[in-house]
Amino acid sequence: MTRTSQTLAGKETVGDIAAFGGKPLFATVRPIGQLSLPDERQFFALARGIFDRRRITNNGPVVQELERRLAAMHRVPYCIAYANATIALIALLKIVAGPVQGEVILPAFTYPGLPHIVRWAGHVPRFCDIERESHALSPIRVAEAIGPSTRAILGVHQVNSPCAIDELTALARERAVPLVFDAVHGVGCVHRGQPIGGFGMAEVFSLHATKLINTSDERLADSLRKMRNFGIVGESEIGGLGLNGKLNEIHAAAALACLNGVKDVIGRNAERHQAYCAALAGLDGLRVLPYPAPAENWNYEFVLLEVSPPWPLSRDATVALLRGENALVRPYYSPPLHLEATDPAQPPPSLPVTEDLSRRFIQMAVGELVSTEDIQEIAVFMRFLQSHARPIEARLAAAERGTR
Repeated sequence: MTRTSQTLAGKETVGDIAAFGGKPLFATVRPIGQLSLPDERQFFALARGIFDRRRITNNGPVVQELERRLAAMHRVPYCIAYANATIALIALLKIVAGPVQGEVILPAFTYPGLPHIVRWAGHVPRFCDIERESHALSPIRVAEAIGPSTRAILGVHQVNSPCAIDELTALARERAVPLVFDAVHGVGCVHRGQPIGGFGMAEVFSLHATKLINTSDERLADSLRKMRNFGIVGESEIGGLGLNGKLNEIHAAAALACLNGVKDVIGRNAERHQAYCAALAGLDGLRVLPYPAPAENWNYEFVLLEVSPPWPLSRDATVALLRGENALVRPYYSPPLHLEATDPAQPPPSLPVTEDLSRRFIQMAVGELVSTEDIQEIAVFMRFLQSHARPIEARLAAAERGTR
């Protein structure tokens, strides 16, 4: 049943809010992850072959088939599967940025582990500001940041928009700087008719249990294959620095079993996004971030809610109240990385767009454990918060004073 009133079951007064001791809106958590599962019959059929062959790792036939399928899907000649995105990005940056320590330009409005990856690759993060609409690297600011110590540009495609691919590609070519993309949010997305995956020197993807590098560069593909296998060439010869980044057959089977259902997952994501748009319509100060350019393909992986006046509560207070109800939302890319992951001896760079956006967005509950009915309940709860904002603020302020 869809609720349209401002009264939730068990939410008659402010004291019924879970953060203030009431019963949570959801008995079990509603997370932000996709949590979609592979087709069981396909997975176990593949797993049976793995056990029959007694080959679980070392570039087995399931991994090779996954690489072929994904290369075709992204219209690229080479796809190299790694055990996880962290190792894949470290290996990629090790190769393209070279052995001499320098700077890798990247956004501060992104996954908090990315600066660690740059450092593990032997380089230093150089944080750069972003575009307000795409949330991705600003080519203008990247051009300003490039200097003698620049070793690579690491663009991060965001869920609502890819990087300014054409502008960054032209800039990288003009300044002779390697350009690679973190495309973990880009599965199934398209840029000007071309699937994300074939841009820059290489793009790193995430697909459930697998992490993949797509590239059109044969020499780079060969180097990535060697690096994921300890640098071994042939049977035992060491051809350079390497690590153990191999994807195993079981995880490859899970990914293969998911591939045929990717369009269905994206369709359900789109339904949840549309449900949020409809359910939260008319709430002043709240806006579901749209996915632009309907002619392009999007995966609708996230639902991002922008919070601004006249919404009566702060973004962080809204997050805390929703999390108390077992809607495990979180602030989106907040705090920004340049305020935490820079040299404490140096003042952080000025990134005004990044800092502004980091205060605005909530990453909402999505994925296979969230129904459209759940979204309706969340929307009614938000209306409850709006209509009871003044006493809620008083309770929050009293709780804050009590912790000091």
